Amino acid sequence: MKPVARPRTQHAVIALGITQIIGWGTTFYVPAILARPIADDLGLPLLGVLGASSWALLLSGLLSRRIGALIDRHGAASILTSASLLAGCALLLHAIADSLWLIWLAWSLIGLGMRAMLYDGAFAALAALAGPGSRRAISLLTLLGGLASTVFWPISHLLLETVGWRGALAAFGAMNMLICAPLHYFFSGCQPQGTVGSADKAAAAANPHERSTTAPSPQWAEKAVLLIATAFACHAFIWSSLAVHLPELIQGIGLSAGAAVAIAAMMGPAQVISRSAELLAQRWLSPLTLTVPVFAMLPLSLLLFTLPIPAGIAATAFVLTYGFSNGLLTILRGALPLMLIGSRGYGELLGRLAAPSLVVSALSPLVLGQVLESWGPTTAACLLGLAGLGCTLAAVALVRHARTGDTRG
Repeated sequence: MKPVARPRTQHAVIALGITQIIGWGTTFYVPAILARPIADDLGLPLLGVLGASSWALLLSGLLSRRIGALIDRHGAASILTSASLLAGCALLLHAIADSLWLIWLAWSLIGLGMRAMLYDGAFAALAALAGPGSRRAISLLTLLGGLASTVFWPISHLLLETVGWRGALAAFGAMNMLICAPLHYFFSGCQPQGTVGSADKAAAAANPHERSTTAPSPQWAEKAVLLIATAFACHAFIWSSLAVHLPELIQGIGLSAGAAVAIAAMMGPAQVISRSAELLAQRWLSPLTLTVPVFAMLPLSLLLFTLPIPAGIAATAFVLTYGFSNGLLTILRGALPLMLIGSRGYGELLGRLAAPSLVVSALSPLVLGQVLESWGPTTAACLLGLAGLGCTLAAVALVRHARTGDTRG
C-alpha cells in the first residue's frame, strides 16, 4: 500500500499527535525513570548511561539540517516512517544490552531517528499539509504531544516495577514499530512542501497574524534566525535537564520518590492547558506577542522553586508554571519561524534552528546532574534560572528586531 500523498490535515494531526506521545515518551523521557535502574542492574556508572542519551541528542543536532532538507525534498512519510522503525529496532537492542558499548550503540541509532520522528519532523509535515493554516495545526499537535511525560513517566515506572527495565524497553520498541511507523507512513504526507489549496488560503485569511508570503531580506532573516536559535538553545538547557532530572530535583527538597513522580507528571496537564488557551486566543494573539511573556515564565518558575515555602507547594508551583511556559514554547518553536521568515524550505530552517538546541540538550543533563550531586537542588535551580534569564533577553532582542527592522531589505 502507498501512503496518502496529502491526507486531511485533521487526520494527520491526530495520527501525528499519537506518534509524538509515543515517540517522546519512549526516547527522550526514558532516562528520567530507567537510567538509574539500568546503571545499578548492570553495574555501570550512571553518567555513562546518561551520556548515551546525551550523545543521541548531540548526533541528532549534527544531522538536524540535513534531515530537514530531506523532508523538504522527499516529503515526510518515508523519512518519518524510517525514523520510527530505526528507533524501534534500537530500543529492542537496548533491551538486550549487557554492556555500556551496546547501550551507546542503541542510543546512536535512536539519535539518528529522533530529529525526524519528534516535533520538528512533524512540524515540517504539517507545514506541507496545512500551508498557511500551519499554526493551528501545530498548536493542535502539541496539545496532544504535551501528554508524553504525563503518560509515559507513570507507564515507565509501572513497567519497571512489573517487567523490569528490559521489558519496558522492549515494549517501547514494539510501540514505535507497530504503532508509530504505520501512522507516519499513512498520515504524514509523501509530497514535498509545495502549493496550498483553497482551504489553506481560507485558513490564512482567517488568521490575521500569519506572515505574508513575501520573503524577508537575507540580512534580516539571518539575524532573526540567530536570535530564535539563541533563545531556544537557552531553553534547551532547562528543558533537557529537567526531562532527565525533574523527579530527582523534586526529591532533593525532601519529597518521596512517589510524590516526586506524581508532581513531575503534572507538567503534562499544565502544557495541555496552556496550549488549549493559545488555541482559543490565536485570532487575537500573534506568536510575537506571546514571545517575551512566555520565555519570562521560565526564570519565574525556577524562582518559585527556591522560595522558603513547604516543599510540596514549591515543587507544584514550579512544575505548573514551567509546564505552562514549556507548552507554549513548543508552539512558538514552530510558529515563530513561519511568521517571521516564511515556509519556503521550512524543514531545513527548523533543522538550522534545532541544531544548537540539540547540542545544548546533549550536554545539559550531564552538567545539571553534576551540579545536583555536588551542590544540591537549590544551586541547580539557580543555574537553570540563569539559562531562563538568557532566554528572556534573547526573546526581548528578537521582538525588538521584528518590530523595528526592515524585513524586506
